[in-house]
Amino acid sequence: MFATTLLTVYVLCLDARVALRIRPLSPQEHANGETECVTQLPGVPQIVIGADRAFTFDYVFSPEVSQEQIYDDAIAPLVDQFLQGYNATILAYGQTGSGKTFSMGTGLTISATPPELQGKNQYK
Repeated sequence: MFATTLLTVYVLCLDARVALRIRPLSPQEHANGETECVTQLPGVPQIVIGADRAFTFDYVFSPEVSQEQIYDDAIAPLVDQFLQGYNATILAYGQTGSGKTFSMGTGLTISATPPELQGKNQYK
């Protein structure tokens, strides 16, 4: 019984899902002549970096996907589980400039722009 309980806890701890949001190029990146290096494969949650480095995730969101759609697909199920008493964590991770603030829709200024549109004009 004790070993089964430990195994169950171990399996539950490993149940993590990873979502990737592709950030659009910034105006500065466009001005520098930089190009997209990430390609989203249609119909599967997979990206290709460069020509031959493929990575698969649980969710992949293109730059055009709205905050609301990301919430509905990847976050709302976690909130529902949390409200049922389960633990849930949402973490934005990446190097500086990779789009964490863009994806989380956060900032220090108050805006009249609806949350699902915040960040959109920043990277056109």
